[in-house]
Amino acid sequence: MFYIVESDDQLELLKSYGKNGGYIEIIPNNDNLHPKLASTVAVYLRPLNHKEGYIIPIDHDEGICISKERLSTVLDEYSTLYTLNRKDLLYHINTHGLLDVSLLYSMIEYDRLDIFNNNKVYNWYYSKHADHLDINKLIPISKHHEKCEENYSKLKYLFDIELPSGFEFYNELSTNVFYLVEQQGLGIFHNAFVELFNPKNALYNIINNSVLTSYNLYNATSRPTNAFNSVNFAAIPKSEKHRKCFKPQNDKFIEFDFDGYHLRLLCDQINFKLTEESAHKQLAKIYFDKEDITEDEYSEAKQLNFQAIYGKIPKKYKNLEIFKLIQDYIDKMWENYQEKDKVLNPQSGKPFTNKLKRMNPAKLMNYMMQSLETSNNVLILKDVLRYLKDKKTKIALYTYDAILFDFSKEDGKQTLLDIEKIMSREGKFPVKYKFSNNLVL
Repeated sequence: MFYIVESDDQLELLKSYGKNGGYIEIIPNNDNLHPKLASTVAVYLRPLNHKEGYIIPIDHDEGICISKERLSTVLDEYSTLYTLNRKDLLYHINTHGLLDVSLLYSMIEYDRLDIFNNNKVYNWYYSKHADHLDINKLIPISKHHEKCEENYSKLKYLFDIELPSGFEFYNELSTNVFYLVEQQGLGIFHNAFVELFNPKNALYNIINNSVLTSYNLYNATSRPTNAFNSVNFAAIPKSEKHRKCFKPQNDKFIEFDFDGYHLRLLCDQINFKLTEESAHKQLAKIYFDKEDITEDEYSEAKQLNFQAIYGKIPKKYKNLEIFKLIQDYIDKMWENYQEKDKVLNPQSGKPFTNKLKRMNPAKLMNYMMQSLETSNNVLILKDVLRYLKDKKTKIALYTYDAILFDFSKEDGKQTLLDIEKIMSREGKFPVKYKFSNNLVL
């Protein structure tokens, strides 16, 4: 069977190979484009344990192009489909059984999977014409095939690895959630944004005065980063001139910010009850044994809390109930890690194993807190996205302990009250919110 699939007979034959699963790779019109702005040039499909993979042209001059609908009938027959980035693939094709290889690697090795492209012809085109938005339509389809075949040969050892605990949570729920979070983008003043943030090429992720972000889910703790086209959206500079580059696409930006989030997540794990009052203030009252807390005492308490969260409990307060509970939590987690070579995020099942280098109790605690933050937020984001499904208000940006909404007045005040209720989990994780016409919040 020739490697370019163009006829119904070839498609039916390719469909018959699906019972053992396969590997799929999307060829967009330009590798540098945000996937929401990219079109599908072709699809590479390699049945597992088959002697070769196949290119299915979708929009390339060197083949008789197949519709995505027809392609879907083929993919439906594959029990599982490994892919490099499940979230990005969803922009092109939504099919069942997708397994994210980069996620699998990151959960096992606690590192990012890097695949270097050694195809000289392919690299030459990108060295000369990277900004041509349809560059992959110019590259010969044989070179796309060669590149994908090479990728498959580098990745195939991963297809035999048992999926780790928690993989389903991140592979399906987390990738789906962040795929949906990316849809809105951030409204911008185009010229000011380009001048101050200096993206590599504005066309890669800017459309209709909005900039698209991209969440990278392949980190050791599972906490996503958010950088694309040379701009780090998880760390937008605090300067007023940078933050005034952004504007709502609806009526207002509204940021919901969790109160003492890591502290509350930890207290939830150790069953130490907190009220809806500021978490740091509640503990300050315990430390200083008084009801009226000064600003200096509040600041000191906040520092003490941060130290305790990451395993550095001050000797002066170590006999307080909360610090005894925290120390016991750290000790038991470290004991399990040493005896069983792993501990699990109790919410998502994500494992932290002896593959992690230079681990110690405080570092393990730090990893667990970031992982709990992420898993809890994924569940919250899922519920918020479901609630906003039929509303104009959308999520514009997610940053660890805060969610930025692009709010439409048409949805009314009740929408804000409902979002607050969803995020706070009936008061367990209280939030406060603030309005702005830009990101100077």
